[in-house]
Amino acid sequence: MVSTRILSAGFAVALAATTLSSPVLAQDAFEPNDDCVAPPLITIGTTGSLTAGPDDDYFAVAIPANADVTINAMDGAGNSLDVELWESGCGSSLASATAAPLSYFDCGGTAREVIVQVKGAGLTDEPYTLEVAAAEIVDDMLEDNDTCSSGSLVALQSFTMPGLVVTGCDEDYYVGRLQNAGVEIQIDVLFSHAQGDLDIELWNLGCTTLLASSTSVTDNESLRYMNTTAPSMPEAIVVRVFMKNGEGFADYSLTACFGNNVLPTIGNQVCSAVPNSTARPATLCARGSDVATDNGVFLYVVDLPTSSVGYFITSPVFKLALNPGGSLGNLCLDVPGRYNYDALFTGGGNAVFYQPDLTNTPIGGGGFGAVMAGETRLWQLWHRDSVGGMAVSNFSTALGITFQ
Repeated sequence: MVSTRILSAGFAVALAATTLSSPVLAQDAFEPNDDCVAPPLITIGTTGSLTAGPDDDYFAVAIPANADVTINAMDGAGNSLDVELWESGCGSSLASATAAPLSYFDCGGTAREVIVQVKGAGLTDEPYTLEVAAAEIVDDMLEDNDTCSSGSLVALQSFTMPGLVVTGCDEDYYVGRLQNAGVEIQIDVLFSHAQGDLDIELWNLGCTTLLASSTSVTDNESLRYMNTTAPSMPEAIVVRVFMKNGEGFADYSLTACFGNNVLPTIGNQVCSAVPNSTARPATLCARGSDVATDNGVFLYVVDLPTSSVGYFITSPVFKLALNPGGSLGNLCLDVPGRYNYDALFTGGGNAVFYQPDLTNTPIGGGGFGAVMAGETRLWQLWHRDSVGGMAVSNFSTALGITFQ
């Protein structure tokens, strides 16, 4: 009879041999990088052929000042691993993400090395790729307009100011003037909410009284305010543009339109414009009534080139087309109807005015129709221009009105 002890011993030897012969993934070229003492330096971009677990991996990476940082550690199936971003020495955590890409804006930070920690708990030699992106966010040319004090306020220079930047550590302030009672201002800020939650407020001069605000959680913000002083006198107002909770950053354009208590502003900006030969974008504004049966919409476009001819186009649908047909501008309307039978001319000025007939609105592809209550209608001006002696075309901003 064979001893069970001998059989057990033989099984143990066989098991050990099997274990020793099993394939084991080699450690990656950065090991040992299991702590924050002296992590290897990697560059911004993609670092591959890495393995995670069971220990954590640490890497140093140099980021620019005011950096917008994105970090993603992905396994072979495209799943994100847990990551954390630290100051050098790992004494202060900057941000972390669980099973998702990490996003962090280094508000006011200087150029320096930071530490990326890829967490390996529960993993065993898991292959992964580390992607690090970091771009410096540069302030716009109107800085420093970061506080409400009179020394830093920037005047509303034109009807549309494009190419602006606001960050979580750097608010923007602008000052405007409503000449007398009954004058109304409409402020539209166009931006992508995917960048961050941008909000706007309107204050009195000195920023002690909040007059109006717009704090949605979608793209773009818009507000209106009317001078109601009695007796009538000029009123200075301050526009505050800021990131909610002081987080992130956003690129934006700011538009100011004006109306009064007889013909108030209506509609909202939906699409920005490319500067024309005046070095400013042509801005479309609307005044009057948003009640369809009133047939009382008055459109005006400012900051147009002199001696420019153009006509309005309209559509119920937004669609962005960059430089259509070689134009310098952006078409923001899908299959627009054309008011080409009502050409407008700036002459020696820089503006045109137009009252569209809402009962006889051109339809893209031909024909006419009436604007109805509940419908949103978009307008834009298509105009001629000359750049460097060459004839070109451009577009104004686009504006949409939802009718009652």
